Amino acid sequence: MNRETFALPPLRCELAQARDVLSALLHTIIFTRALGCLTPKDERCERLDVFYVTCGDSNVENKISEKIDALVQWALRTPHAHEADVFVSFYEHRKETRRGALGGVLSRREERSFFEQWRITVELFNGEECEEGERVRRAEALRDQVVGTQVHILSLVNEMKGHLPAVTTSEVVCFPFEISVPVAREDSPGSFGRDMLKRLASLSSTPPTMI
Repeated sequence: MNRETFALPPLRCELAQARDVLSALLHTIIFTRALGCLTPKDERCERLDVFYVTCGDSNVENKISEKIDALVQWALRTPHAHEADVFVSFYEHRKETRRGALGGVLSRREERSFFEQWRITVELFNGEECEEGERVRRAEALRDQVVGTQVHILSLVNEMKGHLPAVTTSEVVCFPFEISVPVAREDSPGSFGRDMLKRLASLSSTPPTMI
C-alpha cells in the first residue's frame, strides 16, 4: 500500500505556546480519522484563543498530552535545537504467513502497514522581552496561522481519500496511529558535565598513587 504524506507549513512559536499549537493541530488530525461513533468535544486553547474538536476518547487525549510533554522536555534539555518535526502516522495491522519449501506454515506474524503520515514542523524559541502591544500582535498572527493550518488539514482530508483502507472496526479511532517527537536523551548537550560530576563523585576520595 502506498503511504500518503502530508507536510504542513512550518510554524514558529514560543515554547510556552507549543502546547496550544500542537494540541490544536494534533487533535484536528486525529479527529478527521476517527470515523467511529464519536462524542465530539469542543476545546479552547487559552493562550492563543484557538478552538478545536477532540474525538472524546481519553486514551487519545492522554497520548497527545504525553507526546507534547516529551517534546517540551526535549526542547528544555536541548536549548540549541530550535526546530522539531512531529509525525502522526496511521497504519493498519496486516497478517503475514511464512511458508516453507513444501508449503507448510513456518510462522505467522502481524505487521504494521502505514498508509498515511502527517508532518508538523515547529520552530521553538524562548519568549523575548517586548512591549505588550507587540506581544499581542505576535499572538494574533500565530493564532491566524494555526487556524489556517487547521483549515488546510480539513481540505487535504476531504480531497485525499483514495489511500484509506477499509474500515473494519466500530471503535472511535478506527485507524491506529503513533505520534513521534524528538526525545530528550541522557547524552544531549549539557548532560556531559552532569555525567562527569556523577563519575567523579563515585570515585574514592583517596588520591591515586604516583609512580
